[in-house]
Amino acid sequence: MEPILAVLTVILAAVWVIEPGFVFDGGIVATLIDTVFIPGTLLVPGLLAVSVLARVVRHGVRLASAYVGSDNRAQGDDTSLRRIGTSLVFGGLAGYTLWWVVGSVYVLTIADAGGVVLAPLVALVVGSVLGLLLVARTALTLLKPFTGETF
Repeated sequence: MEPILAVLTVILAAVWVIEPGFVFDGGIVATLIDTVFIPGTLLVPGLLAVSVLARVVRHGVRLASAYVGSDNRAQGDDTSLRRIGTSLVFGGLAGYTLWWVVGSVYVLTIADAGGVVLAPLVALVVGSVLGLLLVARTALTLLKPFTGETF
């Protein structure tokens, strides 16, 4: 599910950055798309961030159980520095994305900021960076049987 959310996040960011008139020009297409586009720009990166954070927490639990002696949960590469570093990077980006998603929801719904439509753009851009890294990780994982490397 993560690769699908990652690709959707990158597509939404590309549509917002490359073709903003398509979504925000006020025509009939923009009127129909705007009701789905803005919530989608918050929902998709938010779900991606929650999914990645859940994966990072699972890795942290397995890592902690490996160090306290309960090896029945640990996987083979849980204690490798590459895996720990990857979890830290993905966890940081996912937390930052989720922070901007929650902040954007606050600005768009609760705060009476009036006309602030760029709040979801930051969440979408950070989420698209996370999405691109996840797509790259998925591609490297698919190449793992051919190279023998662990990513």
